[in-house]
Amino acid sequence: MSFLTMLGPSPDWNVGMSAEDLCTKECGWVQKVVQDLIPWDAGTDSGVTYESPNKPMVPQDKIRSLTSLDHPQSPFYDPEGGAITPVARVMVERIARKGEQCNIVPDNVDDIVADIGQEEKEEDDTPETCIYSNWSPWSACSSATCEKGKRMRQRMLKAQLDLSVPCPHTQDFEPCMGPGCSDEEASTCMLSEWVSWSPCTLSCGTGTRSRERYVKQFPENGSVCTLSTEETEDCVVNDECSPSSCLVTEWGEWDVCSATCGPGVKRRERTVKTPPADGSICGAEVLEVEKCMMPECREYSSIRTTIAPSRKDTTA
Repeated sequence: MSFLTMLGPSPDWNVGMSAEDLCTKECGWVQKVVQDLIPWDAGTDSGVTYESPNKPMVPQDKIRSLTSLDHPQSPFYDPEGGAITPVARVMVERIARKGEQCNIVPDNVDDIVADIGQEEKEEDDTPETCIYSNWSPWSACSSATCEKGKRMRQRMLKAQLDLSVPCPHTQDFEPCMGPGCSDEEASTCMLSEWVSWSPCTLSCGTGTRSRERYVKQFPENGSVCTLSTEETEDCVVNDECSPSSCLVTEWGEWDVCSATCGPGVKRRERTVKTPPADGSICGAEVLEVEKCMMPECREYSSIRTTIAPSRKDTTA
């Protein structure tokens, strides 16, 4: 499996997976694949930040993984060359399995069964010149769990009285449900597990927190999934807030380095959302400053120029 998606806004950065093998050694499908995604550079633009102006790369470079040492202004820059923090995580999970694996059911089963959901059998149009044995018993359902599958029966061609008339239908298929599965269960939607609870919205007193889950498979009958995908509950960090307590926003983005070359500083800010109830000054830090290092400054040699006075400026 391969896929690619672009990060926006960005110069030409993207994330994805390349030729991920989803097969097992036993000729089945893996249950789950989880992979952290590190951004790639497509080699078509030379920008170094998310909002760099368009600057085509001439000639274009090969696609490669970004590193923490690419450029000091890069959001992934780390002077120590550490690993880049993943920007996303992809999870591929098997939620159903249709049919037997590894050709236990013939390869052409999909051609034979044009619509597995069709429950009404077509009228038998077997030519009178074809003589068959009786149908064999139905095979077990191809689905081993509470999922929709198919089952098969066969018959043998005993005689063909007219060689110019083909004798079809030596195999027959029909839809079936896995063992212990009712039609009502098959019409329900399949949901993921709940993710972890979010942090409490308040640092003191009673706030709220939430968690989510997602629909892995919608009902096969086309109905809407009515189960909740989000939960919210109250949370208490400290029973009571101190009168001098204040609430602040999350930190903003770091601004650019104050220097264009050599050492400098950069800063980020946050604001007070709720001032202290007693009217005092909020003691939380709202400004954060740290050092930054830009490429070394180039040294330029100075040339002393002497300008001689003109004749007009000289006195006799």
